[in-house]
Amino acid sequence: MWDHFLTNQRKPIHKWVHYFPIYEDLLQRYRNRSCRLLEIGCFKGGSLDLWKRYLGPYAQIVGIDIDPSCRAHSQEQIRIEIGSQADREFLISLDESLGPFDIVIDDGSHMMSDIATSFEVLYPRLHIDGIYIVEDLHAAYSPKFGGGLGVEGSFIEFTKKIIDAMHAHYWREGSSSTEEESEQGDHISTIASMTRSLKIIDSLIAYEKGHRIRHYAPEIGVEEPQQNVVRETGFKTWD
Repeated sequence: MWDHFLTNQRKPIHKWVHYFPIYEDLLQRYRNRSCRLLEIGCFKGGSLDLWKRYLGPYAQIVGIDIDPSCRAHSQEQIRIEIGSQADREFLISLDESLGPFDIVIDDGSHMMSDIATSFEVLYPRLHIDGIYIVEDLHAAYSPKFGGGLGVEGSFIEFTKKIIDAMHAHYWREGSSSTEEESEQGDHISTIASMTRSLKIIDSLIAYEKGHRIRHYAPEIGVEEPQQNVVRETGFKTWD
């Protein structure tokens, strides 16, 4: 993928350099196999073309944008739909007609409310072992995008709650909460229960969906009597 980026002579691609290793890690299992990728935000169309070249001929790629001129990015394997990532009905209709998606990449408005809406609609509908990636989360620290350090409603703060919920078996027993917190907790717990792992790097978070393995830690094996081992050197002997 890095080579495709560096040698690109097609439509412009605008990506942070440090994203490429994590994209290689996350997407390599989809190469040259049937998969469906949805990218929110088409920009100049270069990243759509990058996914196509990297994933291979069996990938079906859908790009969505609010700008009708993005229809020009349509080509073989790449389909463009015009609509807003903040429009729940549009997203549901999109998933019903073209999903379920294996990969969702949110590179859209970067507004915290839009990111939350898209995630709330699309993540539960994602394929059982799919990947949901949100880019450019430095915006989560900017009031311009509805964020800020510790601001409720930012995707960073949401993810912090998911991390806690993924470890709920350590702290839930005996805890107390208000009814409002309980309702919010139910949503958080539902998302956490379908999340196998999280990958977090500078301004990017990837949710890997999948079944959680039963939480237990057995000790298996035959315990052998401990034996003293005597080693000798030219200087001393110890056991």
